[in-house]
Amino acid sequence: MPKLLTCPACGHTRSWSIRRHHRKCKRCKKEWSPRKHFPIDGFRLTRKEWERIIDSFLRDKNIKAVSRECRIAYATAQKTVFLVRVAMSLDVPELFMGICEADETYVGGAWKNKKIHIRKYGAKRGRGTLKQAIFGIVQRNPGKVRTWLVKNTESKFIDPLICASVVKGSVIYTDGRKGYRKLFRYGYLHDWVDHEAGEYIRGEVHTQTIDGFWGKLKTFLDSIGGIRKERLPLFIGEYQWRYNFRHLDRKKQAEKIYEFLTKFGGRF
Repeated sequence: MPKLLTCPACGHTRSWSIRRHHRKCKRCKKEWSPRKHFPIDGFRLTRKEWERIIDSFLRDKNIKAVSRECRIAYATAQKTVFLVRVAMSLDVPELFMGICEADETYVGGAWKNKKIHIRKYGAKRGRGTLKQAIFGIVQRNPGKVRTWLVKNTESKFIDPLICASVVKGSVIYTDGRKGYRKLFRYGYLHDWVDHEAGEYIRGEVHTQTIDGFWGKLKTFLDSIGGIRKERLPLFIGEYQWRYNFRHLDRKKQAEKIYEFLTKFGGRF
């Protein structure tokens, strides 16, 4: 009995032959080739081509290098890199436990580059600034982080993120912001350091881990240059992913991204 040809999209075994050795599935009506399988919907790229694109992006971090090295059109490289960044942004830790640190920061570029109607309000720093607020939680062991872009750093925006991401009974260290001081009500062991009083570390109570992550994140964003506001979550998600899986070599990182992409077929 001859081997049945299976549609790579839906798994149906009934299809008919069309042009250039391709076949068309009777159920989902998608075209495919028994000779080549294109794992990501919307791209005529094989697994090897995807692995090369991901590896190039992980190493060089820019679209031009991917287009040049992988010999694909710039527009195609742009679309593939966008999809890889989406996958990175969605591949996040679900729950934290043990000793965690929580903090917020602000990003938004140099003040002198802002529009006039923004600059006229003055260069206010810290809470109350017009820059984009980012909230983050880091678990010290094994050193994983998750970030969110928030409207502001009020408790009504931050507390639900903590409760949904950190297991009750875990230890959370923060700075001296008063909004954090009610975390014990939600079932957490909480302590803080008072940065305003010049206290940055007291034994194991500190926020040095997440402060270090903020510094590296801002350096990464500065190296890219101007970023459109609607694309900012993708670049933050990219660096977050690189930080979380920094212990893996580039080959294993590429395999992980490819597996995540094929899990959804490129449709998020």
